[in-house]
Amino acid sequence: MEDLERINAFSRHLEELTSTHTEPWRFGTVCRNEDFPNRWDSNFLRIERSVGDATVVDLAAESDRLLGDLRHRTIAIEDDDEGARVAAGFGDLGWEADRLVSMALRREPDREPEAVIEEVSFDEARPLLVEVNRRGHGGMGDEAAGMLADFHRLLVRHAKARFFGARVDGALVGCCELQSLEGVAQIEDVNTLEEFRGRGLARAFVLRAAREAERAGADLTFLVADDRDWPKELYGKLGFDPVGRFWQFTRVPEGETYR
Repeated sequence: MEDLERINAFSRHLEELTSTHTEPWRFGTVCRNEDFPNRWDSNFLRIERSVGDATVVDLAAESDRLLGDLRHRTIAIEDDDEGARVAAGFGDLGWEADRLVSMALRREPDREPEAVIEEVSFDEARPLLVEVNRRGHGGMGDEAAGMLADFHRLLVRHAKARFFGARVDGALVGCCELQSLEGVAQIEDVNTLEEFRGRGLARAFVLRAAREAERAGADLTFLVADDRDWPKELYGKLGFDPVGRFWQFTRVPEGETYR
């Protein structure tokens, strides 16, 4: 199986493990988590095959039908070409469009990091995750920031999530998460507080997570980046190569910024 196929299978499996309800719809799967209704990435329509002649208006109407009790609407399209074809139409409807790139670890890094990295528990990582959420996406309230952080408990349970971070003067200022399922590992939530960036901390904890994945038996390690943002370039320096792209479209509730 090609790397991209394995990555897609990993993502589907993890999305379903962390859902409280899934059901088929005509183009793929509806994933819902009633315990986290305001987490956009846990309540969405996944498009797994061609939508044929269906229009953007048709897809938006389907999201209303299937996600009608929620304030947001999210549609994830696994195929890059399918997503690109409808991106302008979703933009015209006022939806946000994100093109994301899956990157697999295939090379050695351009250089070794110097920062000291340690593995920390979720409870140790949670205050940092909450703070990152507070500052992210234009800022958010304490309740939303805590909700998004607490979702990681499900990832600890279902994907053996582990956390690797860097401290400055004893305080955790950056970390990432390593998830593992059946020989595939994903590095997620790579975050460093803004005032501590530029010190090589992210480089160090991402590489530590990648090596821990290999020690744990993963033969494929990947991460996902915004195709338009600068972290993609850092991951390339660390040995990650693009293997595929996908799209996520979101109708954001008025006044809300979190996902």
